[in-house]
Amino acid sequence: MKSELAALEELQSLDLETLKLRNELKALPESIKQMREDVARMGELLERERQRLTEAETWKTEREKDLAQQNDLIGKSRAKLQGARNEKENKAAQREIDAIRKNIQDREEETLKILEAIEQYRVAILAHSKEFGELEEHLLESEKEVQARMTVLESSMGKTDSERKEIASRISSQVYRLYERIHKRLGVAVVSAVDGKCTGCHMEILAQRYNELIRGDVLHQCTNCFRILIYKGARSSIEPQSQVDSH
Repeated sequence: MKSELAALEELQSLDLETLKLRNELKALPESIKQMREDVARMGELLERERQRLTEAETWKTEREKDLAQQNDLIGKSRAKLQGARNEKENKAAQREIDAIRKNIQDREEETLKILEAIEQYRVAILAHSKEFGELEEHLLESEKEVQARMTVLESSMGKTDSERKEIASRISSQVYRLYERIHKRLGVAVVSAVDGKCTGCHMEILAQRYNELIRGDVLHQCTNCFRILIYKGARSSIEPQSQVDSH
C-alpha cells in the first residue's frame, strides 16, 4: 500500500503540474487577442483622425475659394462706389463694401481656426502613427513568442501524458477509479494529513485513523471532503490549491 500511496502522490503532483500547463496554454491566446484589439483600436483612431484631416483640408479649400470670390466682389463694389452718380448710389455701394469686408473677415477667422485644427490633426496623426507602428511590431514579436511557448507547452503536456500512464500502471484499478472521481469533482484528490487534520478541509481526523495513516498500510479518505489522505510530517506540495482552476 505504501508504494501505491506514493504513486497516488506522484499522480496528484503530475496532474497539478499538467493543470498549470493547460491553464497557461489557454491563457496565451487571450493575451494575444487583447494585443490585437489594442492595435485595431489604434488603427480605427488613426482612420478617424485622417478622415477629419481630409474634411478639414476640404473645408479650408472651400473657404479659400469663397475668400477669392469675396475679394472679386469687393473689387466690383469699389468700382460701383467710384462710379456712383449720387449720394444714394454712394451709400449703397459703401454698405455693400462693408458687408463684403465683414464676410471676408469672418472667412479669414474661420480659415485661421481650421488651419489650427489641421495642424493639431497632423501632430496627432504623426504621434498615433508612431504608436500604431510600435504596437504592431510588439504584436508580431509577441505572436512569435506565444507560438514558441505554446509549442513547448504542448510538447510538455505530451510528455506528461505518457508519464501519467506509467504512474497509473502502479495503482490498482479500484484505487485509480476512486482517485479519478475525486479529481474530477474537487481538482485535488490527494491531500496531506498533518497534525491530526485533513489539509483539504481542516477537519480533525480520529486518533485511530490518524495512527493508521502514520503507518501507511491502509488507504483512508477524509470523512468530510472524501479526499485521499497521506500522512506527512510537514506540509506537502500536494496540498490543495483553491486558486487553481480544476477544469
